[in-house]
Parts: sequence; structure tokens; C-alpha cells
Amino acid sequence: MSKEQPRVLFYFLHLLGVGHVFRAQRLIAQFRKQGILVDVIYGGMPVPNIKFDAESICFLPPVQTADNTYASNLDGSGAPLSEAYLSDRQDKLLERFKTLDPDLILIEAYPFGRRVVRKELKELLRAAKSRTPTPLIASSVRDILQENRKQGRAEETRNLVQDFFDVVYVHSDPNIIKLDATYPLAHEIIDKIQYTGFVVPDQKSLEPEFQSDIIVSAGGGAFGDQLMDTAMQLAETDPFPNMKWCLATGPNLETEKFETLKRQSPAHVEVVKSVPHLASHLQSAKLSISQCGYNTAMDVLSVHQSSDVRAVFVPYDTEGQTEQARRAALLDKAGYAINLPQSQLSPESLLVAMKRALTLQKVGSQVNFSGAENTAKLIKSFIKTQSTAP
Repeated sequence: MSKEQPRVLFYFLHLLGVGHVFRAQRLIAQFRKQGILVDVIYGGMPVPNIKFDAESICFLPPVQTADNTYASNLDGSGAPLSEAYLSDRQDKLLERFKTLDPDLILIEAYPFGRRVVRKELKELLRAAKSRTPTPLIASSVRDILQENRKQGRAEETRNLVQDFFDVVYVHSDPNIIKLDATYPLAHEIIDKIQYTGFVVPDQKSLEPEFQSDIIVSAGGGAFGDQLMDTAMQLAETDPFPNMKWCLATGPNLETEKFETLKRQSPAHVEVVKSVPHLASHLQSAKLSISQCGYNTAMDVLSVHQSSDVRAVFVPYDTEGQTEQARRAALLDKAGYAINLPQSQLSPESLLVAMKRALTLQKVGSQVNFSGAENTAKLIKSFIKTQSTAP
């Protein structure tokens, strides 16, 4: 580890929602600012118009999930995932690793998630451990994990962390959400956990492209059908006269559905695919209604102190999904938003939640939004410390 600039191999992918990819992009940007060279290995489907400021990028044959249940997985062509396809991925991953010389390997989600690619990742870890010197190995996880109900899964994760990982970077503010909330054995790996703060977009204020009083957003749009339909039904009744609505469906909403919403919208409702720099648009809004994926929640939290906008979270909590629901519940308890689970969503319940949100006061405590910068600093310091250790 005596190279002039530290070098990180960053492995990540997404299976359905694109939030993981945007968080990775923000981390990579900060790594480069801190003088860390980055080699990317990306294993998900291509995401349009996204770029990574990396020294090199290796695209593995992509994997994706079939639907919102995550019950079955597909290859890049949409065919059921086969052992032969996964074996080919693994071979390409290991061949690529032979050409790289990282000081630290950063793996997104695993071993707390990403079971679909667990075989290739175990082989990567074994290959790394066989090297001299051995690269450091780190896990990069968000604030809330999808909870596992299968017996023994938490113990399996703990064993992998203890056997292979030097550090687990948790992209959260522990004063708001701790890993313990969704990982029951966090106390057994506490010596390896480091909280970075939340990873959010650059907080510079940008001039919004349009003005709306009520912004309804569904992230990438993979889970947003019901939220959009319900918001439109309520907006058509115009319960807040003189307020303009914007429904941001997300780019992954089916084109036919998007066009139907546009045709249906009254004059005071605008329907768009996405809202670039959502936080800047929220600054001048009165209400944010959104799901509660990591990136959207961070946009909402980041403007809580600096604006009068108030929030309703409608977490996706059906088909066995728990991540958004736990995040929304914790942020509701902390006073940052009103939690209305999607399973309870209706025009009537949404209106009640919106009225409650408008009465929320600003939360006094400050939130650590320096997750990307802090992660880069922690990694750089860790590599330096280990390189000079006896």
C-alpha cells in the first residue's frame, strides 16, 4: 500500500430501483475529490445518462429482478437467471480482479444483501484474501436494511463480516437511524461499524425549473403506480385551492401510464417524468409527498431545516418489503414527516396526512448530511493507517 494515491475497487449494482447507483455515483465523486482512484465493477442493468468519474469501469453481464417481490431474478435479456450465466459473470469478475491492484475493496450491500450474486462475491473475497499484501475489504450499506425472516440469515451475515470484512460503512446518522434498527446482530460487529452520515446530492442551491406548491414524487418510478393514481384522484378534487401540484412519476413508469396521467391532469396539476435536483424544487414548495427510498428521503430531510416544506412519506410496504416502512416510521417518530404506509393509502387518508404535515414544526437537531465526503475521508485515513502499520 505504498502507492502515491490510494486506490479503491468499488463493486455495486441495482436490481430494480436505481437509488443504489446514484448513491454510488455520489460516493465516487467524493472519492475523486479526496484523491482516491476508483475502479468500478458494475453488475446491474445500464442506467441511462449516468456516468462515473472512475479510472476504469467493468460492466459484468447484468442481473435484474423480475418484479417488486424480488422473488425471481433475470439476466440482461429478461430470461430466467441460469447457473451458466452466473458462472460466466463470476469468471469475468475474477479475470477483471486479476488486472487490478486496489488498496481497498468496497462492496455495496453485501453481505447484508445481494444474495443473488453471493457466490461470485465470496470468490472475489477469497481471491482478495489470497493476495499479499491483502487489500482491505469494506461493506457499504444504507441506513435501513430489508429485514430477513429466514432463520440463520443474520448469523450468516455476521460470520461473513467477521471472516472477511475490515469495516462496515453505514450511510446514516446514528442519532436518527442506527443499523440496530434492522440488523439484530449489529452489536456483535460493533467494532467494525462506522457511521458516515447520510449520502445526499451536492447541497448547493439551484434555480428550480418550475414552481409547485405540492410535489408528489416516486423516485425511479418502479413502485409508484398507486401513489400517482391516488395523488391524481385527490388533486382532481382541488382540496387546497390556489396550490399547484406536480406529479413526478419517475422514469421507470410505463409510457402508456404516464400519458394517461398527463391526459387526466387538470390545469393546476403538472405531470413530469422526473424532477432534476428535487431538493432545490422542494425549497419553494409547501408539501412533499413521496415514497421513502433512501435518496428521496434524504432530499426531503436536507431541506427540512432550510425551508417551510413539510413531508408525507408513503413507503412501499407491500409484497414483503420492509425497508421503506421502517425508515418512514423512524422519521415520523423523530418529527420529520408524517408516515402513511402505501397499504393504507387512499385519497381520504392522503388528505388527512397532508393536513397533519402542514402543522409539523421544524425539528431542532441537525442532521449529518456529509456521508459522501466522510466516507471518502474515512477510507483514505484507513488505507493510510493500515499501510503504515507494523
